[in-house]
Amino acid sequence: MKKLLALCTLNLIFLSSMAGAESIMKPFNDQGYGTISGRVQYLGMYRDYDNGNNGNASTMGIVLNYTTPEVAGFDAGVGYNYAGELFNGDNSSLNANGNINVFNEGWLRYNFGALGYSNTTVLAGRKINNGEIFRADDFRQKSRSIETVQFQTQDLTDTKLTVGHALRMSSWIQVRDLADFNEFNEVFGTDSSSAGVTWGELVNNCVEGLEIALFDAYAWDVANLIGTRVKWDVLEDSAILGYYRHENDVGDASTRNSEAFGLSLQQKIGRVTLEPGYFGVRGSNLRFQEATTGINHALGSLMMIYAGQFNGGTDTAYLKAVTKLEKTDTTLYGLYTYTWNKSSDEAQELNLVVKQPVAKNLTVCFKGGVGYREEQNTTATDARLFATYTF
Repeated sequence: MKKLLALCTLNLIFLSSMAGAESIMKPFNDQGYGTISGRVQYLGMYRDYDNGNNGNASTMGIVLNYTTPEVAGFDAGVGYNYAGELFNGDNSSLNANGNINVFNEGWLRYNFGALGYSNTTVLAGRKINNGEIFRADDFRQKSRSIETVQFQTQDLTDTKLTVGHALRMSSWIQVRDLADFNEFNEVFGTDSSSAGVTWGELVNNCVEGLEIALFDAYAWDVANLIGTRVKWDVLEDSAILGYYRHENDVGDASTRNSEAFGLSLQQKIGRVTLEPGYFGVRGSNLRFQEATTGINHALGSLMMIYAGQFNGGTDTAYLKAVTKLEKTDTTLYGLYTYTWNKSSDEAQELNLVVKQPVAKNLTVCFKGGVGYREEQNTTATDARLFATYTF
């Protein structure tokens, strides 16, 4: 019955979208009682790891969000996220994509507009955060979210400042129950308990064509991260991107020290944007990276991390390419990496994405990846098909 209901729901959404209908929540949202939004998403996924360790499953997910009107500077929001398996193939746990049932957001916010600072807020609760330290990274059926108290302002000239403390985090993957809200020792996979992450980040655009981000994150009894990201528009169609990140142990954590460097050129050629670049890690494996809190870097979009690009002692050369076809609005994306790893020799990974708008509010997206480890002579493949309706 659940499978039939889910398939009928997706079919109705498809038909309404083909008819060019407005959001199904528009009549309510126009009444001024707040805003309801969300999405329904089908995801079929197949993964083959290390020549034969394969699994597949199809899941249906729904996200429901509600934000109240602002009253005396206060507003609030809640977001519910659910995903369950429609079809359970062999070894579906390898996909780690079903069994999501969580209130991903639930927050209260105050805006300082009454004091003349309309772009300054303080917030408490569960919230999706997409910045330098925490990334949303909606790779499957949900985005990352943190339980936080945070202050944010954009009332400074050409500057965005965010400071806060996160107690727990919910990830995008349901393995080891990481899609639930967990303390950060679970997020980072460490033995010692953690009192959370205290962080601050500043993004400045005061100089035309130059963006500089500075950030620090103190994960109690785990690690401290300090770093910077720079983007310099040297020409109209060319930009240089630089990255630096340093991590060290703090409190009761075991001794560790790591540094990451990145340099790339972003070049637009016609309708295609190319980004050849380098990313290297020295010392210990990175704690703050794509599999944990996320990373604001091109490699943060990798589907598998099969080459271990965030491990200590690695050098990665990569090429990212993005374009949008003019007549069909089809988005094409490619990311190729070649990684030299001192502990496991060379490895490669290729990710390809094709995203196609089908009708109003409805898109279909295919994501495919293949990885190869030379020393072990192993190959991994990953294929995902998304059908997403937003409202």
